[in-house]
Amino acid sequence: MNKINFKNKNPYLLHYNDKNLLDINEYDNAIILDFFDLIAYICYTDFFTIRDEDVNNKKRLSVIVPVNNIETFNNIRKDIEILLTYMTNGEKWDINFEKQKEKKKIEREQKSIYNNIKYNSICVLSGGLDSMAGSVVEKRNNTIFVTFETNPIEVSNSNDIYEKLIKNDNNKHVIIRKLNLAEKEHYTERTRSLIFIASSLIYADYYNIDKIKIYENGIMSLNPKFNFSRRVTKTTNQKTLFLINEILKKLGINVEVINPFKYKTKADIINILPEEYNQHIIKNTRTCSKNPGIRHFRNKKKGNFHCGMCIACILRQIGMISNHREDCEYLLPESLADFKDIEQYEKIISKEKDSCKDQKASLYKFNEKKSLLEYYKLFYKNIKKGTIYNYLDMKEEYYKDIDWQNKIEEMLEKFTLELEEYFKQIRRRNKNEGSNN
Repeated sequence: MNKINFKNKNPYLLHYNDKNLLDINEYDNAIILDFFDLIAYICYTDFFTIRDEDVNNKKRLSVIVPVNNIETFNNIRKDIEILLTYMTNGEKWDINFEKQKEKKKIEREQKSIYNNIKYNSICVLSGGLDSMAGSVVEKRNNTIFVTFETNPIEVSNSNDIYEKLIKNDNNKHVIIRKLNLAEKEHYTERTRSLIFIASSLIYADYYNIDKIKIYENGIMSLNPKFNFSRRVTKTTNQKTLFLINEILKKLGINVEVINPFKYKTKADIINILPEEYNQHIIKNTRTCSKNPGIRHFRNKKKGNFHCGMCIACILRQIGMISNHREDCEYLLPESLADFKDIEQYEKIISKEKDSCKDQKASLYKFNEKKSLLEYYKLFYKNIKKGTIYNYLDMKEEYYKDIDWQNKIEEMLEKFTLELEEYFKQIRRRNKNEGSNN
């Protein structure tokens, strides 16, 4: 039985409406609508199933999806489960389908007037820094920018990016709102890229656009998992995109998901954005992968949503330092790594002045930062030793470029220089702060 019931309606009916359908008045490609419903069931189950990810949760990560095309979807059932296990760091899923006789279709009562725009591109706009840079690249390309509301901050950022930087007469921004299920959310959203892709497919199909673009730096996309407990995201790994594209092919959906930034470091991407965008980068992008509701973050300031102790935050710091750019304020300042320094800082920012809670928060932040620094040091050492490829999911079939190996190698070599600059700057800032105390 499904944990998520969507009020006994097909999910697509609850997500698409007059506000986000542009001039799509009628739509009856049931394969696309079945696929959206499948991904909605998966993602909401992932988002709203609080669990220990180190135990077998297959019974809890089980969904039954009503579809029109049951034979077609039964044929991709194992492919979906393989994809999900990869994206969720080994968790087992149980995906099943049941026949829905009623034909899935969209028929709007309030008809929209055709706007005569020939759209050329579809781009995911998530509110992140890489997504902002991608939107700048797509600005003059008659682009539909698609945002799925994984959280209110990202929607607000995406809307600001669109309205202030890329809006013109030939671009459109559509927002698909996340349903409020009145349930507690899990601390990760490892499948979130799937709901962005599924949300984009209806526009790609209707306007005959054969690619959906997700802009994400290549270092984060590779995201190796070394031999210790730190979990990593696989949302835009080339293997993930390959598995998604293979599923779309089997469904007869002639759309490909691509990452145009797959050979760029974070520093490369920041360099795309002109200096005059600095305040937009600081105020209107969210890079952090932590849930801001974590209890150890209770001392954060209003509007402070970068933790400074996740893989994404540190990678952002590396890119900003490499470009000598002003950065946002982090909940844990980038120069702090020693436990005593973190503990002292936590006392200063403490709102409740509860020494027990503050010490627990300090220990949590210390362990997270220590683990992260170890992660990036291992990243550096393995690149220099030539052993990094032992930790990367890389096959020729995941890449279409003939020279993909050379491009990956060039990116990794560039990343080592950025890491050297990062650690040098952090050591310098530590010395400066120590001399000021």
